[in-house]
Amino acid sequence: MVIHGHANNFRRTSIILGVAFILIWALAAPSQAAGITGRVIPQGLRSAEGILVYVVKAPVSASAVSETEYVLDQRQLTFIPHILPLTVGSKVKFPNNDKVAHNVFSLSRAKEFNLGSYEVGRSKTEVFDKPGVVEIRCDVHQEMSAFILVLKNPYFAVTDKEGRFAIPNLPAGSYQVKTWHEKLRTARQKVAVPENNGVSIQFKPKRGSAGVLYK
Repeated sequence: MVIHGHANNFRRTSIILGVAFILIWALAAPSQAAGITGRVIPQGLRSAEGILVYVVKAPVSASAVSETEYVLDQRQLTFIPHILPLTVGSKVKFPNNDKVAHNVFSLSRAKEFNLGSYEVGRSKTEVFDKPGVVEIRCDVHQEMSAFILVLKNPYFAVTDKEGRFAIPNLPAGSYQVKTWHEKLRTARQKVAVPENNGVSIQFKPKRGSAGVLYK
């Protein structure tokens, strides 16, 4: 009986120590904010999909802005995706997976370039090293267009069909958050992200001329 009592006491002590260790570890672990979630409800558009939501200024480490290679495809006389957000310094590959030749170019201030005409199955690459809106066109097919949005930090998202978005892992602080779409006026909000918690916001941008990313 005495041995059994000692065993029970040992188990109780182990459980208490285990719980205490978990609490100490949780309190000592570095906190990460959940970031910003929300919804964009555009006024005057049929679809809420493909709207950029981005944080204007945010702390960025050297490793956060990497030279990631993105793809802007060409299929059935269409650039895919139509809106491609990325960070400064990123590379974009332009493969021609269509049935005809294309000539990809841009006359935008943030990036002016011309890849020249190239055949089916070939691909060319360009580096985007300046923030801003880059409108992509095809010199052969005038109906083709896309937008590469070059951003200063990695805290951005593109809305789904319901207009929902999520910008995770944003450190606690006060930020200005904006929207961008080629057929919508810029909507903006000041947002305070608390410690260990996320925040939910909503935008209702109106139809009109698109603004610049940074102003």
